[in-house]
Amino acid sequence: MRRNIITGIVAFIILIIALTAQPFTYENIDAGNVGIKINLYGSDKGVDNITLVTGRVWYNTWTTKIIEFPTYTQSVDYEPFVITTKDAAEFKVDPKLNYHISPEKVPQIYRQYRRPLGEIQQGFMKNTIYDAYRIVANSFTSDSVMSNREVFEDRVQNVLTKTLGRDGFVYDQLTSAITPPPSLRQMIDEKNTSIQARLKAENMAKQAEAEAKVIITRAEGQAKATLIKARAEAEANQLRQKTLTPLLIQQEWVAKWNGILPTTNAGGSTSLMLGIK
Repeated sequence: MRRNIITGIVAFIILIIALTAQPFTYENIDAGNVGIKINLYGSDKGVDNITLVTGRVWYNTWTTKIIEFPTYTQSVDYEPFVITTKDAAEFKVDPKLNYHISPEKVPQIYRQYRRPLGEIQQGFMKNTIYDAYRIVANSFTSDSVMSNREVFEDRVQNVLTKTLGRDGFVYDQLTSAITPPPSLRQMIDEKNTSIQARLKAENMAKQAEAEAKVIITRAEGQAKATLIKARAEAEANQLRQKTLTPLLIQQEWVAKWNGILPTTNAGGSTSLMLGIK
């Protein structure tokens, strides 16, 4: 009886050890990720040509390893670095890259780099981005970088689209944050100040010209009004002269007479009424 108890205890302990040490487990591949199954032993060791879908995956930890790669958009903010244009001007670039991985290219990425995604970002991808900026900068002068920044960044993006896309990294967006050297920044500021001063002077000249035109137009209007008034008065006087007759003049005289006859040295009151013919 005692032996049976001891045998049962030993069997239970062995079962616990077996359950604890058994190699089978599972891993949940979350949405937005893909997993690849890697054989650690055997003639076909390496990466299987199978991309595991999302969900729960059972595997033997002694002979198999599961590597999970995110396929949703990744954002990487790289350290600033210096690029040199073909006229030897040094610009500082602070790039920020948004990208994602093509799910079907995940096995290829692991075969090629055998590194986690974080190490790939700070290794191959970082070097690719730096090289793209340096190559493109060699075809630009300092002035052309500043005046054609969109063209400069488009060329960098075209290089990255080809080099990263070839290995399964899909370029989404890149911001450069290009900073010119202090000497060039001073020249740009002085140039902008000069342009602003010139534009201000031109605006003031245009305003003065417009105000002068208003004054001239107003003066011309007043002169024309005076001339028109003078002409009207002259024409009115001419019309009055034409319409005045001796009868009208005598009628005006009678209308304004106060009834007192003027006295003269001849004495007495003498009628000054004129004979009207």
